[in-house]
Amino acid sequence: IYNCVFKQKNAFIRSVEAIREVYPESKIYAVSDGGLDYSFLEDENFTFSMEDDFKSPLKNIGGENFLLPEHQEATRKEMAATLRRVEKGIEVCGNPEWTCMTEPDVLIRGKISHPENAKLLGTRLNHAWYREQWLDGFIDINRLISQIDGSIPIVRWGSVPVIGHTQTLLKAIDIYLNNFDTLTKITEHFHTPGAFDLFLPILFALVGEPEVFSDEYTECLRDPNWKTSSHPVVHQYREFYSKNDFYGESK
Repeated sequence: IYNCVFKQKNAFIRSVEAIREVYPESKIYAVSDGGLDYSFLEDENFTFSMEDDFKSPLKNIGGENFLLPEHQEATRKEMAATLRRVEKGIEVCGNPEWTCMTEPDVLIRGKISHPENAKLLGTRLNHAWYREQWLDGFIDINRLISQIDGSIPIVRWGSVPVIGHTQTLLKAIDIYLNNFDTLTKITEHFHTPGAFDLFLPILFALVGEPEVFSDEYTECLRDPNWKTSSHPVVHQYREFYSKNDFYGESK
């Protein structure tokens, strides 16, 4: 399990506790984007890394300004950091068969299964035609992706947390890096391509693997009965979040 961490201390600690209740032997690799220091949690199954903040600059990026050079640079830096951290997390976690990339607003409260032959699980809630300008952007993104042999279009996504087959993910990262000059142009056609719930499905699309719908996910803001449901994966779980700041606790 690779966990990207910001400044929500109580939420992050609870998310780790929940993971360990269900998967006590799982390795956890946590990265703080220039946020709080969680090294006090380290043990034989928990590794912590404090790194630079690539997240805060993204707060200034939107559909109207994402093509500005400084925003293109910030988006590409975030995407490069995600690739490095995912690969490092897989290494630290002992190259498991499946990798879960999660964050503090995810509650894993039960064992997770997967459909046969699925390589990436998710909700597929988001779609390329949500807005007209999104559709135009994704047509261009899929033109870039189509230059990769064996790829498929990306039209639906919603993988939070990302639960993917590790070797397939590593193969996808390798293809992305080997075709970087082409695929880095994805940032020119959408304002948040580095959001990991979209970026990771794009990677899997490069190797012909779609995000497969999993009925084991639910989201607190969409499901009023999430507390009593049997879903093992809960997104938008913010009962332990500070409400002072979107990205973390204000001092």
